[in-house]
Amino acid sequence: MSVTIHDIAKELNLSAMTISRVLNRQEPSSVAPATRERVLKKAAELGYRPNRNARALVSKRPQMIAIWIDHLRSSVYAQIADACRDEIQRAGLQSEICEMNWHFAQPGTKRQFEWLVDGILAVDPPVNIDALFPDAPLYRIPRVNLGSGTPVMWSGDYVRVDLQAGTHDAVKHLADQGCRRIAYVVPAGIDRPGTGNFDAFTNTVIDAGLTPEYIVITYQNLREVRKTVAEYIREHGAPDGIYCHYDELAIATFRALRDLDLRMPDDILLIGCEGNEFMEYFDPPISTIAMPAKDLAGTAWRLLQQRIENPQAPPQSIILPHKFCARESSIKRPMPRP
Repeated sequence: MSVTIHDIAKELNLSAMTISRVLNRQEPSSVAPATRERVLKKAAELGYRPNRNARALVSKRPQMIAIWIDHLRSSVYAQIADACRDEIQRAGLQSEICEMNWHFAQPGTKRQFEWLVDGILAVDPPVNIDALFPDAPLYRIPRVNLGSGTPVMWSGDYVRVDLQAGTHDAVKHLADQGCRRIAYVVPAGIDRPGTGNFDAFTNTVIDAGLTPEYIVITYQNLREVRKTVAEYIREHGAPDGIYCHYDELAIATFRALRDLDLRMPDDILLIGCEGNEFMEYFDPPISTIAMPAKDLAGTAWRLLQQRIENPQAPPQSIILPHKFCARESSIKRPMPRP
């Protein structure tokens, strides 16, 4: 038989209302800290599990937050989803991860979604996100956009990491290291002006007095990326610096360079983007632009909580800083003394 708040109240000689205030995470000041600690300890001892359906009936809220995200095979998106889920569960709510596949799906792809949620965290949504759900206008549900892509022009809350500035820093680093041919490994579809990282790469290379090169990836599996990079180098010769749109592309590029007996940093410099922790464990460690997934998720969740509690409040927009992690793959060795 499941443990109820009345069982905990009886054990501690407290009212059921006090137990409810603690376990339903009401305003901390309404219960003394010592009492709150006793309740949480006893609830853990007795194996208390909250009844989400009962809480929903009392609060008149579904107690559910949707995480809309694309391309969960990407490790950085998986990290963001996990960080968002942690924030939601820490608040005592349930999360529903919905892989929307809005960037790479075939045109006309139908998307299904159960709309019984308190709010939505939308990770790197497309510009036309509202048009994807014509039968269920998004303005009715509190929503926060978050991520690193080009900002979606809308009047609501958002938080993002400025990876365009990170791209500038990474490419300038390559130029400062003496690279005269800098190539961008970029997925097809975002290899055009008007796309944030593409513009940042192109403008930074041109500002350095160089000609930008593009290695466009049609199929984003590692085998095809490896093949495409190798074919480009065989046909055009090797650039002396390569910047990759995200870290998985850098991993496949690393393998392609090794296939061609090119060594980093002696023959070529390499930088990825998004800051996956495994980049540090290559030989040599691969430089990357780190994106603070936990800070991104925490800030977005705070904005969503505020939006749920106060729907009429002015929208907020927050830009988080990136961190360029320069490692051995992009730092030229000093020339030996004669």
